[in-house]
Amino acid sequence: MKLNNLFVLYVFDKTSSKNEVLSLLEKKLKKVFIANSLKQAQSCYRKYSPCIIIVDDSFFDNTMVKFLQEIRQSDIKTAFLVLSNNKTNKYLYELMELYITKYILKPFKKEELLLGLEKSLEVIESRIYSNVNLGRGILFNFQTQSITKEGKVFILNKKESILVNLFIQNSNRVITYEELAYHIWDNECTSAALKSLIRDFRKKTYKTILQNYSGIGYKLNIQN
Repeated sequence: MKLNNLFVLYVFDKTSSKNEVLSLLEKKLKKVFIANSLKQAQSCYRKYSPCIIIVDDSFFDNTMVKFLQEIRQSDIKTAFLVLSNNKTNKYLYELMELYITKYILKPFKKEELLLGLEKSLEVIESRIYSNVNLGRGILFNFQTQSITKEGKVFILNKKESILVNLFIQNSNRVITYEELAYHIWDNECTSAALKSLIRDFRKKTYKTILQNYSGIGYKLNIQN
């Protein structure tokens, strides 16, 4: 895994020197999504599932802290980087509890941000190159994108891989039919194709691993 393979969400407030940071990020990363409000940040996170979230904020209030807390409830894999001109940030302890990778005080040298990105990459790799317990003795391996069930290993195809990663990263909520269609088929999806994919995934795991919410979508339902 390299930096130029990663999707990053850059969230900034009105006091940020956006262009300077954005210029550096766009040179080093595969894709940078930007947001200058909580609503935009929430939308980008749900839509693009970035590997790193960079918050560039003065922390005059706890809006961005709550945003990151909300994500951490179900997502431990995404790395958080914080840029701020606030030297006496009263929310620093709360940020530390969210396992932020680095808190960088502004102004900073570009080397500091690059170091933070490299450290974030290490954190991501250490978190994802491990097995996730899907219940009933079934393990999902991020590195090989495979499922181990009763001693047998099943390598997932591309659509199955996107499916399971979506559910693991959003384990505390229902993923809508529209979201699944967007991420897996780029919106070109029939209900029959979705049902077929779900059915095949259940065969490799177990029938109740995905709970259907009629007219809405599916939710991960891990059972021991």
